[in-house]
Amino acid sequence: MMILKICGIAVICVILIALIKAYKPEFTIEAVLCASILLLFYVIGSIRYSFTYLEDIYDQMSYGKSYFPIILKALGIAYVTEFTSAICQDAGEKSIAGKVELAGKIAIFFIALPVFASLLELMNSMV
Repeated sequence: MMILKICGIAVICVILIALIKAYKPEFTIEAVLCASILLLFYVIGSIRYSFTYLEDIYDQMSYGKSYFPIILKALGIAYVTEFTSAICQDAGEKSIAGKVELAGKIAIFFIALPVFASLLELMNSMV
């Protein structure tokens, strides 16, 4: 299973980062960043199969096809924002992490505007 590989790599990275922190604390941020990128690489590799499955579902849909890409974009923004925020927090920059999270929320809001407009049109047509 891919999750066991990811968890194993994460544990090894945490041990290595602890050793680096003990002997060369100035390299801790770089080590965390490298470990995060390595883990992200493996996570993206496992997500590939999910996108194939979602593509099959999308091809079979007859209603709401215009909303499907919006949902995927919002999910992508949320995951990238969370990943970036976690890296900033690991580096001790909680203020920047908060700004990244705010930017992600604003981006998701703007991406979702067509869905809100569609809901308003639907409610307006019911009246």
